[in-house]
Amino acid sequence: MSVTTLLFQNCSPVALTDMSTQVLDQSGNPVDPKDLVVQKQTFDVRFTPEIDILFVVDNSGSMKEEQQNISSKINGFMQLISNLQWHVAVTTTDPNRNTKDANGTSRPWGDGQFRPFDSDSGSLYVLKHNEHSIADAQAKLSQAFLMGTNGNGSERAINSTYRAIERIKDTAGSQQFFRPNARLVVITISDEDECSNGNCSGNVSNSNPTNLINLVQNQFSSSKVFVFNSIIRAPSDTSCTTAENNAPIYESLSKKTGGIIGSICATDYTAILSSMGQGAVALAKSINLQCAPVDTNADGTPDVALVNESNGQFVSTGYSISGTTATFSAALPEGTYSAVYTCVK
Repeated sequence: MSVTTLLFQNCSPVALTDMSTQVLDQSGNPVDPKDLVVQKQTFDVRFTPEIDILFVVDNSGSMKEEQQNISSKINGFMQLISNLQWHVAVTTTDPNRNTKDANGTSRPWGDGQFRPFDSDSGSLYVLKHNEHSIADAQAKLSQAFLMGTNGNGSERAINSTYRAIERIKDTAGSQQFFRPNARLVVITISDEDECSNGNCSGNVSNSNPTNLINLVQNQFSSSKVFVFNSIIRAPSDTSCTTAENNAPIYESLSKKTGGIIGSICATDYTAILSSMGQGAVALAKSINLQCAPVDTNADGTPDVALVNESNGQFVSTGYSISGTTATFSAALPEGTYSAVYTCVK
């Protein structure tokens, strides 16, 4: 499988004030031309098959059934990504440094710290493609999800992801897990929203979706492909009643990054995890845009003018756009490219 990583060399916004056709955002809603800017980027393409997958699992009191559901259905996910160079880690939604496991014992699994795979008090924090077989990784990952439901009830998956990245400077697990050129995929499983109902107190900056996106780009580069998937109660999911609060914050972050949204109320997570696994594979042929392109000609799809600078040819077909992620049906040839597209300010 050929895989692309893109290193953006230049990007600059340009004011846009004159549009002759109706402009629609990615949800199909009309946009005022005065609220738009043209974004220009230049980037190089080189090959890499690396993908880092972080599971952020709700360990609050209402998640026992959901943890068991994920644990029993994760095997197919690992098989789907078997051809990639994967790193896999697991953390909790607990914002506290120490959280309690299934037996009520205090464990350092909160605030973005990784839950070990070898035992509750172990030291194996990252599963790696070149160190673990698919079968071994499946078994260890399945067991890791059964972390108990004694954690803090103020679920903070965004904060946990943020802190896991911040911990690169001083924590072995994060240092081993995050790779500069790898795609970063987060899969959050929670029956409530950030801070349970979205009303955060204390250090709220770490729970802000935009701040997390900015941290990813500042820590790595603007070209970093970052996708936030969520298994949650979406605001539109009126049939889901087991989750006390819906999760508009997680839903919004998933949409912004081109992630997949699944229902926490599903009786079987196999299809959801399969879709997320397939999405992870598709990311091997994707690029990250600075903002979510809009549909400037009202043809039903976001518009990006992508040019291969080596031959001057437009790349006009064979890709789809979701949020800030453009995914191609085949990997782009190596070379220098430029992109021009329009976004909401």
